[in-house]
Amino acid sequence: MERVPIEVVTKGLETTSDKIRALAHAGYLRTEIAQLLDIRYQHVRKVLVDAGIDAGLQRTVELTRSTDIIEAPASDREPTPPAVLLEAGFSRVGEWTLDGDRLTLSGRAPAEVGVYAFILDDEVVYVGVTQNGLQVRMEQYRRGHAGQKTNARVNALIREGLAAGHRVSAMTAVPASFDWNGLPVDGAAGLEAGLIRLIQPRWNMRGRS
Repeated sequence: MERVPIEVVTKGLETTSDKIRALAHAGYLRTEIAQLLDIRYQHVRKVLVDAGIDAGLQRTVELTRSTDIIEAPASDREPTPPAVLLEAGFSRVGEWTLDGDRLTLSGRAPAEVGVYAFILDDEVVYVGVTQNGLQVRMEQYRRGHAGQKTNARVNALIREGLAAGHRVSAMTAVPASFDWNGLPVDGAAGLEAGLIRLIQPRWNMRGRS
């Protein structure tokens, strides 16, 4: 079923929040609403969560072998686009590629301690933190040593994605640490924990990196 055009849905609505709610009710996904209104994904999510609206989490799927239409159930985990991280201060590093059996990353990650994310096409699928430097961590994933379970598992996921024709890229951030009431707070570890809780990336196992 064809959706009502955005111009019709938002006609006469003055506030961005009203437009967000109207578009969600009209069947537009949260990621689409953010792009159409040129606003941050978090803004869309907050407005809909505050209003108790989960319509933006559902997508209607039409089967090619049948005239039946099935609707995917609403889920707390909606795919998060990389724009959410870019707007918050993450930087693109490059794309993973396969040259024969050799896995390589087209860019060079920072040497500092920080947070990293892997993107499958247009979805953030993995978030992690490293205390050994981002360059070192990317090299560990590139090698995917069998004796290091996480490295080997994520290396295999990257390879599977590339073999299936998907784009897999990497992004990084180097957040500052700070003091809280005189106590040290690790900015990188805190950011990783918050992102995993918010995004629930599907390559992270049980909410962990």
